[in-house]
Formats: sequence, C-alpha cells, structure tokens
Amino acid sequence: MTNIVQEEVQQYIRELLPPRDELFYEMEQEAREKMIPIVEPEVGHLLYWLAATKKSRRVLEIGTAIGYSTLWIAKAVLPLEGEITTLEINAPRAEAACRYFKKAGVEEKIKLVFGDARELLYEQTGPFDFIFLDAAKGKYVEFLDKCVDLLQPGGILVAEDVFMRGMVISGEIDKRRNKTAVARLRSYLEQVMEHKSIETIILPVGDGITISTKKDDLSSMSPPLL
Repeated sequence: MTNIVQEEVQQYIRELLPPRDELFYEMEQEAREKMIPIVEPEVGHLLYWLAATKKSRRVLEIGTAIGYSTLWIAKAVLPLEGEITTLEINAPRAEAACRYFKKAGVEEKIKLVFGDARELLYEQTGPFDFIFLDAAKGKYVEFLDKCVDLLQPGGILVAEDVFMRGMVISGEIDKRRNKTAVARLRSYLEQVMEHKSIETIILPVGDGITISTKKDDLSSMSPPLL
C-alpha cells in the first residue's frame, strides 16, 4: 500500500486548489529531483487553512526540510505579524530553506534553528498557537508530551506522514530498519487519540495526518452522553 488516497482523487483535489506562487513549484521540482520529502500541495494548503482559520501568530515547526511547509504556514501567519520558529538537523536542507526564505522575502521573519530536535525542542518556550511535527517518524511518541506542553489552550498540533507510505496500516514493511518507526507511529496514533489533554482526528490526506487541539480547563472534562 503506497497510495493512501486514490491517484485520481488526489489529482482532482490538486486541480481544484487555488493557484500557488511560482516559488512553490520551484521547491516541488527541487524536492522531486533530490528526493527530498516535503508535504503534498493539498497538505500545504491544509496547513495554511488551519493556521489562517485559527489566526495563529506563534508557530513551531519540527522538521524544516527545504522550507516548503514553512512557507505555506507563513502565508497565514506573517500577515498577522506572527513569528515562526523551525528546527532542522540536515545542513544542506537548512541551507536550501534559508535560500528559499530569502527568495520569498521572509528570511528575517522566520527563525531557523539548526540542530537535533531531540535537544532543541526542550529549549523552546511556549505557548505556541500552532505546532507542525514533521521530524523523524520514530520520534513522534518521544515528542508528543512536550509538544502538548508547549501548546496554548485551543492551539493546534499537526503531525505529518503518520501512515508512513501505508506501512502503518498494512503492516507490509519495505525495509527492516523501518520496523521500529512503524511500531512507534502506531503507538503515537494510539497515544494521541487517548491523550487526556488534547482532542484529535486522523485524516487520510497526503500520507496521513493527525490534527490535535489542546483542551482548556472546561473542555478537559468528559462531555455528558446524549
């Protein structure tokens, strides 16, 4: 199982998306040529929509790659004089992201921190309105509680690639080294759905995403049965 969404459905949705800036097409081309994983355009548009709808102003991204998802979120956040902090461990990708941020004219409004999220995440101070988790899939479970701690009540946590090319669903693992990551992603999905401080939905968009919102004091109480 490699396609979570049927190709014709995916293509139809993409054809309905609003025209995007030429810079996005350039980044998509580079990602294809260098086999760099970035979110699908429909996921990028969803990130923009979520951040815009919530009027998010303070954003943390864990896993920059070349900055494609960062710039989608920036479309919603920066017009509100918001700020984005994004973490990346891969030097060439961080350099590419900085190049694209400069090309988009937002290099001074996005703080890219180079290093390992296993250390950098715990140096961040909240609260954040929006957190996008797109790091090493085997680390999602490890990062979950800290991400929830950093969110303000009503804030959004989005995790990307939670189906890991369908392997989480099918159990058909292409390489032995992916076995641990698949097991940890399954654990993440269980924990994020059962977590007492957040409400979560799972969507079959792209390669699977979860969207969680942090409860406030009142909504943390279980609702009465109808």
